[in-house]
Amino acid sequence: MNPPPTPPAGWYDVPAGGKRFWDGTSWSADVVGAPSATAEYEALDPYLPPPRATATVATVPMTPLVEAAPAGWYPGPTGALRWWDGVQWGPFAPPAPLVGTPAKEVGMAYLFLLLLGGVAAHRFYLGLIPSAILFNVLWWGGWLLSILLIGIPMILAAAIWWVVDLFLLPSMVRRANAIRAMGQ
Repeated sequence: MNPPPTPPAGWYDVPAGGKRFWDGTSWSADVVGAPSATAEYEALDPYLPPPRATATVATVPMTPLVEAAPAGWYPGPTGALRWWDGVQWGPFAPPAPLVGTPAKEVGMAYLFLLLLGGVAAHRFYLGLIPSAILFNVLWWGGWLLSILLIGIPMILAAAIWWVVDLFLLPSMVRRANAIRAMGQ
């Protein structure tokens, strides 16, 4: 008794979705076009039965779904990058680490404002260097010139500026974070 004929090598639908390559004797480890990561891994069952040979499959020439593409990293059905060496699929790429500078925090900015407001530490923290220097000139220059009574308006202007910063600090932090995000 002869065994049933095996179908030709080619790409075949799998129950979980997508297509899997049959090399004529066994299934490949790759699933192409799975609707989700879960379906892709469910379809990798090594005990999936071989495709049945039918007259329509045996007489219709099979064309591969993936033409010979040059070696490189290609996105898979789930979006993860996978290495193609020109013959077979290799490992998935490791996830890229998030690189960037940490965002500025409102709590830290308030801490600097309340504890070191006389030196405009909150403005230095947010990268507002010119206005921080101007605040220091008003505040400390006002104290130096207060002996001559011309520094009192400078001290009052710096004190009003400090109170305004107390209310505007959350929006200043958001703006500093937005500028930082655009620069990356």
